[in-house]
Amino acid sequence: MFKKDVEAYILIVVHHGAEHQVLESLMKFDGVIEGSLVYGEFDIHCKIIVESMQKLREVHDKIRKLRILTSETLIAYERASRKGRGLRNHHVRKMGHKRARH
Repeated sequence: MFKKDVEAYILIVVHHGAEHQVLESLMKFDGVIEGSLVYGEFDIHCKIIVESMQKLREVHDKIRKLRILTSETLIAYERASRKGRGLRNHHVRKMGHKRARH
């Protein structure tokens, strides 16, 4: 993967029942590399990596045209990595879910 300059996370609240449709649309946008339906205050979380703030604005403008109620954009300014170490999530076992390994 080549280096890009801007990494952002967008937290989205959508109209009731539109979660899957919005997530499917999001995944078609350039720069959106990951998306999840989530429980909590927000319905969708997506990760965006683009070359510039202008490109981020273009993606954000496309997102705002979807069936969303509100969104919150978080722009990363520094990252830390735990390469070689798996993250642990003890809640997965408590809830009875099986973890998928890729």
